[in-house]
Amino acid sequence: MPPVPALDLDRFHRDGWAPLGRVMDDDTLEALRAAEGRFRQTPLRNDQDHPDARTIFRSQVCAYAAAPRAFATAGPHLTQVAALLGTGNVLFWYIQFVTKYPEGERGTSVFPWHQDNGYAGALDPAFNLTVWVALDDVDEANGCVWVMPGSHRDGVLPHRAQTADNWYLDTPVEGDGVPARLKAGEAVAFTGLTLHRSLANRSQRPRRGFFMGYADARTRDSDGKLLAERADTWVVMGELPPPDGKVPARVVA
Repeated sequence: MPPVPALDLDRFHRDGWAPLGRVMDDDTLEALRAAEGRFRQTPLRNDQDHPDARTIFRSQVCAYAAAPRAFATAGPHLTQVAALLGTGNVLFWYIQFVTKYPEGERGTSVFPWHQDNGYAGALDPAFNLTVWVALDDVDEANGCVWVMPGSHRDGVLPHRAQTADNWYLDTPVEGDGVPARLKAGEAVAFTGLTLHRSLANRSQRPRRGFFMGYADARTRDSDGKLLAERADTWVVMGELPPPDGKVPARVVA
């Protein structure tokens, strides 16, 4: 696998997204493709497939398979994640396979403009990160991710459900954004506040993607609770420091 490319941190902080280059070797890529194929056939407890949609979501899969868990918690991309977050204490807290089936001109696999924190809610600090890995070559033809540079500077925007029977959220956006074209095994990172979307898969094959959510280990949700206390979370670099930054005194019985 090629060496991890240097990151332009100034550009990332300005634009809210960055290409990471190739983060999976061939063996890991095949293992993740195999896991996606198994999960695609079996809904899990967190899945929310819309009956008419041509997109399949398989979420929080780490309890069910070693390959996605191993990559998310110990993959080579974690050094990049730490640099982008600006911390040595990194929490992994969300994972998902997203597969778009071919659909011609129907357009039901379109995932509208949104911020990941439009779903997750306000976080403190409000600087979490999504790493989106292509399991297939992706471009405009098969539904790659599009990002809106600079949109992370506007905070969490109002989101609304598209219809009463569809859980997809969206928010009004002007402009088309920038397509993140990737080869299989390559990744793009963007903040939880960066607007992004994906359009329909007009190719002849399913488009397979895999993404992971990371944050500073001390991040709290909108209720003030530590993300680290949720199920399906791991501190993958560093540690979870005490709230006041001090090591608690040992209590001797």
